[in-house]
Amino acid sequence: MRKKNVILSLVIGLMLLFITACGGGGQTNQSSTEPAKEGDQEQAAPSAEKQKVTIAQTTHGFLFAPIYVAEQKGFFADEGLDVEVIIAGGGSKVMAAVIGGSVEIGGTTLGNVMDAAEKGQDVQIFTTLMNQYASNVVIRKEIAEEKGITENSSISEKINALKGLKIAITSPGSSSDKLVRYLLSMENINPDKDVQLVPLGKSEAVIPSFKQKQIDAFAFSSPTADMGVMNDGFMLINLSKGDIKELDGFLYTGLVAKKDKMESNPELFEKMTRAIAKAENFIKTDKAGSKEILKKSFEDIEANVFDIAFENNYPAFATSPIVTKEGYDMNISFEGIDVPYDQVVNNSFAEKVQQ
Repeated sequence: MRKKNVILSLVIGLMLLFITACGGGGQTNQSSTEPAKEGDQEQAAPSAEKQKVTIAQTTHGFLFAPIYVAEQKGFFADEGLDVEVIIAGGGSKVMAAVIGGSVEIGGTTLGNVMDAAEKGQDVQIFTTLMNQYASNVVIRKEIAEEKGITENSSISEKINALKGLKIAITSPGSSSDKLVRYLLSMENINPDKDVQLVPLGKSEAVIPSFKQKQIDAFAFSSPTADMGVMNDGFMLINLSKGDIKELDGFLYTGLVAKKDKMESNPELFEKMTRAIAKAENFIKTDKAGSKEILKKSFEDIEANVFDIAFENNYPAFATSPIVTKEGYDMNISFEGIDVPYDQVVNNSFAEKVQQ
């Protein structure tokens, strides 16, 4: 029975092939001299194979909003790029992946790039993503009320309100640790004596500790900071909106790659930069549209938390891929790493796509 079915299928197949070759079935072959219709051309044209590119990010968050917009709006596809984003789980891991060659591009803070360059690695930042220091400081609302702190309090009063508190950071030496120490130094507060810094590691541990009053304050980026506000917290300092003038315009996150990769394949990095520039222009000119797009990348966040986080972070999204000297110099004073601007920054692609 099985053999008969096979023979029958072969016979039918040969008959169909014969009919097609003879132009049967009521269809007429298009003459070789007859121009194809526009729709026929689109169907007949083979789809161009896209170039696969992997970006390793430190985390999934608003710090990398232009990447999500470029993907959702099809700007990467327009440039012939098939982009895959992986979460490395930290700046040092991103830099290790870039330097080791397991990924072409990394998404991380400028401070991490400067640190690697200072240690002799040939890496450069070629596109900016976030033009504000995007971590915020949240304290428990009851503590703010006890200390008489309101939204109208001065920055000096807000920083002094941190005295004697248990403040959560990710880890010693992390960007959140550096931020807290930087802020306390503005008021001559000793971070090792006048406060207790509590390393919690991942952001997932922050809100439970905050709700259980195991910590009094924390310095984390969105959406963790905004979730804290929704859980009886008070936004003490919002760096995304430029609350600290000394860090207003701070170049925070960008895209990094090895110099030899950029030199050997400049077309790739030009395409990547052009896609990001389109995304940043879209964010700048269509706030409502960019908000709707970003919702798709943060579907696990409650709608009200997302709305607050978006509004808090919108002013910090880069509007140009250019890495500014001013934003870079702020990193020198903040990080304590003085590596020449021209050694760490490659603006050639950003300048070309904006011509």
